[in-house]
Amino acid sequence: MSQTLAVMLRKSRSMYDELWMKQSRNGFGMEPKPAIADHHRLYWDALIAAVERQDFVELMAVAREAGRYQFLAGFELLDAIKRTVEATNMIEIALLEANANEIPPVEIVTELADLRMMIVIAVADGYNRAQMEASANPVDASSERLRAALNRNRSKHTTIDLQAGEEIGPLYDQGLRFYAIETGKLRLYNLLPNGRTITLSILSEGDIFFQWRAETASLSCVCAEAMQRSTVIGVSQKDLVELLGAQPAAAVDIMGNFARRLTESQVLIEDLMNSSINLRLYRTLLELARQFGRRDNGANSVLIDIPLTHQRLADMIGSNRVTVTRKLLDLQKRGVVGTRGSGSIAILDLAELDKLALRATE
Repeated sequence: MSQTLAVMLRKSRSMYDELWMKQSRNGFGMEPKPAIADHHRLYWDALIAAVERQDFVELMAVAREAGRYQFLAGFELLDAIKRTVEATNMIEIALLEANANEIPPVEIVTELADLRMMIVIAVADGYNRAQMEASANPVDASSERLRAALNRNRSKHTTIDLQAGEEIGPLYDQGLRFYAIETGKLRLYNLLPNGRTITLSILSEGDIFFQWRAETASLSCVCAEAMQRSTVIGVSQKDLVELLGAQPAAAVDIMGNFARRLTESQVLIEDLMNSSINLRLYRTLLELARQFGRRDNGANSVLIDIPLTHQRLADMIGSNRVTVTRKLLDLQKRGVVGTRGSGSIAILDLAELDKLALRATE
C-alpha cells in the first residue's frame, strides 16, 4: 500500500477518534470506558504503522483480539462482523473529512477497501479462535463472557470496594440482588439464627452469588466477607433481567456458576448431617490452603496467607473458639499444622490432612 494512504490516515487520526466517541455516546448513551477508548486508539495507531511499514502482523493481532472480545461479550459472529464493518466505515469517513482539500485518487480508495477487508477477516478469525478456546475451557470462557457483559453496562451497576474483613450484609430493601466478584476473594456465609455463621463457599474472581430479602424475624441469611481487598459488582433484580435479556449467553454462564454453588452446598449439607466438626475443619483448611496457600520460604509446608484467628475459623465452620483451638492443638501434635506470625496457619502435611478428611467421611 502507498505512503500516500499512510499520510492521509495519520491526518485522520483525531477525526476518527471524534467520530468513534460520538458514535459510542449515541449508541450506548454513555462515555466510553478509558480502557476501551485506549484500545481503539491502539487500533488506529496499529493501522497507520502497518501501512507505513507495509507490515500487517501487529494490526492483524489487534483485530483478532477485537474479535475475541466480541465473542466473550456475547455477540453472534454476524453481529461482530457487522460492528467491524461499521467501525471500518468510519475510517473512510474520517479520511475523507480530514483530507477534504485533497480528494483521494481511485487507487487510494481501493487500497482502503482492501485494508478494511483484511481487518474484517482478522476479526472473524479472532472470534472463531475464541469460540474454539471456549469449547475446550468452558468454565474460564463463561467467566470472561459474564465479566464482559457486566462491563458493557457498568454505569447501571454498583461497584463495591471492600477491605479485608469488610462485609456485604443482609439484604432487607429488595427481593433479589446479584453479585459478581471482579477482584479478590470473599467468604460466602450463612448467618444462623443462633448468631453463629457457617461458610458456604470461598469465592474468587469471576464467581457470582445471589442475595435475597432477609426477613427481620429471622437472622438466617446469606452474607459475604472480604478475605482480602476485593471489588464486587452488584446488580439489582431489575437490571439483572435487562442484562440477561440483552445477553442470553450470560444467563447460561450464571446458571453454570450457580450450579457449582449448589454442588458446594450439597457437600456442606452432607458434612452437617454427619455432625462432624473435624470434617468441616479439615475441609475448610484444605480449601483455604488451595485458595490462599503459598510455599513457606521454600519449605514443604503451605502457608495460608491471610490472618486466621481461631475465632474466625470457628465462625467459618459453625463451631466455637474453644473447640477449634482444641482441634488445632491436636493437629499440631500430629505435625499436620503449625502456626506463624500475624495469626497465619501453615499446613505442614497436606497429604495427611487430606487423609484425615477422607477418614472423617467414613
